[in-house]
Amino acid sequence: MGRWRSALSSGLRAALACTIVGLFSLYAPPVLRRHITFPAFSYVVTVIIVTDATLGTALRGAVSAAQATLMGALPSVLALWLAHRTGAAESVAATSAVVALTAFTVTLPESVGPVTKRIALGQVIIVYVARFHEGDRLDLSFALTHPANVVACTALGAAAAMMAVVVPWPRLASRDAMDKARAYRVLAAERVRVMADALCYSLEFDGDHEAPSTAESCRHQRRWCLAACMSQAKRLASASTALLHRINSVREDVRWERGLLSGLCRWAQASDDEHSMEMETPLRGMQMALEMIVSPENARENQHNNVVSDLVMTIKDQVRLALLTPTKGSKLSPRTDGKVQALLATLSSSRGYEKQRQLAPLLFLFSLLQLHRASASGTTMISSSNSSAKQVAPAAATGKQQQDKQDEHQHRGKRSTMPITRRRLVTAAKCGFSLGLAVLLGLLFSNDHGFWSGLIVATTMAAGRDLTWALALARAHGTALGSVYGALGCLLISQRSLLTMDLRFLALLPWMLLSTFLKRSRAYGPAGGVAAALSGIIIMGRQYDEPPMAFTVARLVETFIGIACVVLADLLFHPGKRPSVLARAHLARCVATLTHCFSAAPPDDDDDDGDRHQLFAKVKQELSLLRKYVAEARSEPTYLWLPPFPESAYGNIEGSLSRIAQMLQLCLQARAALPQPLDLDAMTDDFNRVVSTSLSHCLMLATNNNNNSPSSVQDDTSQRISHGGDDDLEAGRGGSCCEEEETTAPEEVVGSFLAQAREALLVKEDGEEEEEAQGLQVCCLASMGLCMGQIIKEALRLEAHILDLTMQHGY
Repeated sequence: MGRWRSALSSGLRAALACTIVGLFSLYAPPVLRRHITFPAFSYVVTVIIVTDATLGTALRGAVSAAQATLMGALPSVLALWLAHRTGAAESVAATSAVVALTAFTVTLPESVGPVTKRIALGQVIIVYVARFHEGDRLDLSFALTHPANVVACTALGAAAAMMAVVVPWPRLASRDAMDKARAYRVLAAERVRVMADALCYSLEFDGDHEAPSTAESCRHQRRWCLAACMSQAKRLASASTALLHRINSVREDVRWERGLLSGLCRWAQASDDEHSMEMETPLRGMQMALEMIVSPENARENQHNNVVSDLVMTIKDQVRLALLTPTKGSKLSPRTDGKVQALLATLSSSRGYEKQRQLAPLLFLFSLLQLHRASASGTTMISSSNSSAKQVAPAAATGKQQQDKQDEHQHRGKRSTMPITRRRLVTAAKCGFSLGLAVLLGLLFSNDHGFWSGLIVATTMAAGRDLTWALALARAHGTALGSVYGALGCLLISQRSLLTMDLRFLALLPWMLLSTFLKRSRAYGPAGGVAAALSGIIIMGRQYDEPPMAFTVARLVETFIGIACVVLADLLFHPGKRPSVLARAHLARCVATLTHCFSAAPPDDDDDDGDRHQLFAKVKQELSLLRKYVAEARSEPTYLWLPPFPESAYGNIEGSLSRIAQMLQLCLQARAALPQPLDLDAMTDDFNRVVSTSLSHCLMLATNNNNNSPSSVQDDTSQRISHGGDDDLEAGRGGSCCEEEETTAPEEVVGSFLAQAREALLVKEDGEEEEEAQGLQVCCLASMGLCMGQIIKEALRLEAHILDLTMQHGY
């Protein structure tokens, strides 16, 4: 229901913006109306700006329109004057060349946003190409008045968009984000309740039942309740992900509104939406811990699980209260705090971390404690200052080490500048080529309607390489749908002898509402929805000097010419960058980045914790890019001479990589939350060696998969397995972890870590440490051990998935 209300509100405000443009172009005073020579472009600017119909969006759009005028319309005055002096104004080839060069200069700056570039390119098309439709002769006065009229049309569209989000009351992105954050907290509280109940069901012990039939009946009922809780938790997690996506999508608009309305309204103040993302990680940790919990086998395990269950049920209500009534700096009540301290002291003496099957409840408890800190104070344990890495590191690094690190960063920055500059040049050249070719072919097809082919390219131009095929199909479908609606509306009105601008203008309002829903649908998306809205508006919202059906057909042809030019330019400038090829190449980059998190030697200065978290942030970025390329490859058409895209194989690989990243983040958080310093680098050497070896083998397979044929990769893999393989991590080659399964099994690695942790805790117990801190230490170390074991298992699964992708799918 909330999605429908949001879409309906956006549609009504978009319709209001178009109403303002239509009323002004029809009933404004003649002294103003004579400057609106191209009202269709005002509609285009309005639709581009009013996307989510919030004040922040309109503010950004108004500033983008002003920047676009400086980049598009103002420089065109000099170009038109030079064309008048040289006599090249009537040449189609010269006009196309000027459009291509101008598009190159507009799209080259990286600091300019995509909305600014689209409006600027639209102004370029109207200034240089639309005059062929008007039939005006180029002279000095026209070189001044024509760009001025285009600027007036742009200002009308931006002003209409601004008024639509303010009247009758402002729609603030800050309020929207605050409502979504509050709804997310409610869902998080419900997820905590459901998962806590699921934990109690999974830890219940059946040994106390004497009758086997009673035990079996209780076990069956418990499994049914556990399955119901897990299903409900997954549904709530999906809803929470959608809310987080919405919060992130309006974050930039919130910044604009706070800059304008700071101190004027409470919605412009700092809200709690910034901490919602911090709470999602412990919630996911709780859900993953539930999936790994096994039922207790004996009374001793049941005793340990009872301690964990009592802790969870004690903290659960306080966590839910902190989520539902957020107060910065809130803590546990004194009575609850004392009970938690007593239970943590009991946990330190229960030795529940000695058996690996008892680690999952401790991970659940650790995530719950972390969630309480995130919900109460807005910070997680990972951001605290008691990082164990900082405690065990030397006080300061030597001057030579600092100088070496600075030199390395400078060298890395110089190397990364060249590909970025080349990518920007290629993107700008592609935009200029596609726009110039669209204008050339459009003018050759029709001198009166040739600018429509360039306008569709300009107003839908992407900042970089995007989902080319998917966007092209969505734009084509949206253009066809909007054109059909506009043509049918004009024909129905003309048959009743009611062909007036007033009635055609009113017929646009329901179409704007429908287009808003199309923009939020999976079939059309923003590209198809905007194309549908523009097509209907342009056909029904203009004065005709020709039959509407003839104009509709001509515009459809010009639009498809522009879409074809975009696809052709993408194929020419990115010949080897099909979505499937990009997904395959980026898979190797993603595995290499993840491998570096484990194989890199730990630094010797105080930046250990920061470097690890920077590496993890890079892993998350690479994973998001991999998901983007895989999604684009799914929508790519299948060619007869190429194998189909292995969607299921990439889905398995993406799932393993995501799970490794999530477990790595939980492990880092548990390490940062240790109350006492421990030499963890020495305790995790075996773990880092095993994971880096397995991931290095995955990297070798992915790299060879990009360079060689599947048969050669299979032969090379068979030779490595038969000869034992050569472990050379420096060269990017590593043996499979399966080859050393007898000595490096996940259980043995985790067992070794837990044994060393137990010895370290025994040493600490000889002093006068508090038992509460010992209990928290046990919880953090157990969470680290469980995450380490799961990372090793997922690395083995990842290796199997990449082998399957290489050998079976021929990819």
